[in-house]
Amino acid sequence: MDFFKKIGKALSGAAGYVGEKNRKTAALNRIRTVIRCEEQAAEKQYLALGRYYYNNLRDKNNSVTEAHCGELEAIEARLDAALLQLEKFYSLEETKTDSLREEIDLEDVQCLEEPPKAQEIPSSLPEEEELLPAQEEAVSAPLQEEAVPAAPSENDDLPFEG
Repeated sequence: MDFFKKIGKALSGAAGYVGEKNRKTAALNRIRTVIRCEEQAAEKQYLALGRYYYNNLRDKNNSVTEAHCGELEAIEARLDAALLQLEKFYSLEETKTDSLREEIDLEDVQCLEEPPKAQEIPSSLPEEEELLPAQEEAVSAPLQEEAVPAAPSENDDLPFEG
């Protein structure tokens, strides 16, 4: 009986260890998530501050910041040129598709004075004729098709897989 108590304590100790390890891992993951979110928030604020500096407080005499501002201007110029090329590409594509479209005019359409008349349907239908008994059997009997043997094909001698 003492043996089972020792095994029970060992199992409960192992379960407690695993539970504690999971709690520590979860806490560390939450801390890492908070750090990552705060770093992203700080990065956004630095970007906003940089934009404000670039647009409002730019000092052309400061050699440290002016190099970065000059690079930003070059990047914006390249971006504008690429956007213009993209705009030209799409405008060329539109003109190509416009030139391929067929214009429809009504110059060769002839106007009819009177619409064509529909065929007149007779108001009285012919009366049904009485069928002879032999005709009734022929009409009521189901159609039976004669079995026609199929022509032999090149695949007739292949083994059947089923």
